[in-house]
Amino acid sequence: MTTDPLAQQIAQLRNQLTAVDAQLAKGSSAPAGLEDLKEAVDNMRTNVWAVLSASRSKDYPEFIARFRLRRAIDILKQVVQEIDESGRRGALSEYAELQIQMQRAQEAMARSSHPAG
Repeated sequence: MTTDPLAQQIAQLRNQLTAVDAQLAKGSSAPAGLEDLKEAVDNMRTNVWAVLSASRSKDYPEFIARFRLRRAIDILKQVVQEIDESGRRGALSEYAELQIQMQRAQEAMARSSHPAG
């Protein structure tokens, strides 16, 4: 058995996911929290793919940063399209948080594009 804590966590997570999968196969309805689990697993899968791909890159931190930015761009495009197509009148509660985070991202990008003075 490995002494690497991350490797141990990975093994435990795999065992837990296998156990959850077996329980889901026996059930007839979606238990509470299943949608959240799906999102977490989807996100983890994408991040694992990025890490594995980046491990072949000469500049790992830049690869990961660019990968995450491309994901964010794709997600924002989808969000805008869904908002435009929904015809929804009135904002969802998540709009305010999204606006805050987009503003913070704009400020961070502005800071990073100007050298410290």
